[in-house]
Amino acid sequence: MEQYDALEDAEKAAAILQGEFLADREENGLIVQLYSVGSFYGELYYDPLANKILRWRAFEGTQQLSPYLAHIRFNAR
Repeated sequence: MEQYDALEDAEKAAAILQGEFLADREENGLIVQLYSVGSFYGELYYDPLANKILRWRAFEGTQQLSPYLAHIRFNAR
């Protein structure tokens, strides 16, 4: 996370995209994509109408993963 924090803004978004895609969700018309990036998670806020990433953020721990839990579907057998 320290190496990520030292990056320039444009490099931060690129670093998140290098992670493993985990899930996405919609928030206020934006697509929020979740990535696992080594020891932390990153989110990209993508505007599909403008076709661009508007913002991003990184966080550690699992507490901030709760918005994605509603989108997980389990197959009952």
